[in-house]
Amino acid sequence: MRSIKSFVTICLFVSCTSIFGQAPAYDDLVFDEDEIKTPYKPIGKSFEVLKSKKGTGGLPKVATVDAIKKAEITDIILVFSETNEDASITREDDNRERWENLMVTYPEFFQFNTNYKNICQCVIGGDGEALKPTQGFYIYYKLAPKVETPVAVAKEEKAEVKEVAKVEKKETKENKELKESKKVEEPVKEKKEVVKEVKKEEKTEEKEEDMTATTDGPKETSSIDLSAVQKKKPGNNKPRKAKNPKACRPPFYGTGEEDLNIFFKDNIVLSKKQRRQVKGDVSILKLSLNFDGSIKKAMVNGANVALNDFVSLAVKSMDSWNPAVKGGFTVKSEVKITLKYDKSAKSIKPQEVVITPRPAPKCTEFKSDSEIFGTD
Repeated sequence: MRSIKSFVTICLFVSCTSIFGQAPAYDDLVFDEDEIKTPYKPIGKSFEVLKSKKGTGGLPKVATVDAIKKAEITDIILVFSETNEDASITREDDNRERWENLMVTYPEFFQFNTNYKNICQCVIGGDGEALKPTQGFYIYYKLAPKVETPVAVAKEEKAEVKEVAKVEKKETKENKELKESKKVEEPVKEKKEVVKEVKKEEKTEEKEEDMTATTDGPKETSSIDLSAVQKKKPGNNKPRKAKNPKACRPPFYGTGEEDLNIFFKDNIVLSKKQRRQVKGDVSILKLSLNFDGSIKKAMVNGANVALNDFVSLAVKSMDSWNPAVKGGFTVKSEVKITLKYDKSAKSIKPQEVVITPRPAPKCTEFKSDSEIFGTD
């Protein structure tokens, strides 16, 4: 029965994405997970709430939610309740249906930088009706800042010009005669010196702008085709069990941060012209990792197309990662890497690495497979 429901949901999802644009499939999403014992309390002010629904057919549209379709969606949090132990058995299937219904109705909310989270109001033996009001999707958004027109600045400048004109008119004839009696060479020299100073300032500004210049225009998101370079390993869709049921670690490349830096330094070699071309710009690389650490999907986002292309080409040479481990099993994960040209390193270098699901404070150590699984 569930397979029929999933098939219908996928059909609806495909038809909607053809109209509204491309959105990720449910299996491409990586979630943070949390459990609370009290009703959920929203964080911040910029959010809309949409009631979730199991089954198929999408969700009813809501006017206030429609109004944020063009906004930047920062986080989507699904809050659901469980008041008996049996509910956890069907949790994964139930949440899949809830998320797929949201995808059908609002595919535009699933953006490159959107974070996803499931929060269970887990109160075994609790009052389910009391928890219902806080259930649903909490859609957090950020509106684009309004660009203020420089009208007020222009008015102030005009007012200053008028004041200066009035002062000049009030100059007495004596002051004018004194000015005329001065040598012509002095103002000429002063003008030349002023012109030189202005030119020096302009050159300095141009150099400063060149060092910090960024590419104008909208950020472009593109998928990286890994079909020709990624070899699928048998069993990569199955979690691997650790020797310790409480074992955990974040996903990491090679032996850790240093190996990740070396990878991009070795695989993105830029000429002087190319360095100038990407200087000041940022590309965000998003990697979806399988249970075995192989790269399932890769996407790059940034305004500088050339930098995006360099990053995309490099990723095709990237080996599998060491997979994330949580609760004694390997888990799917997502890694977002902010890449930028580093002047001191003279190469493209990761500036920030964000991992989903977020590792607990005690799970940030890069432990080897031999430590986790007992084998190399």
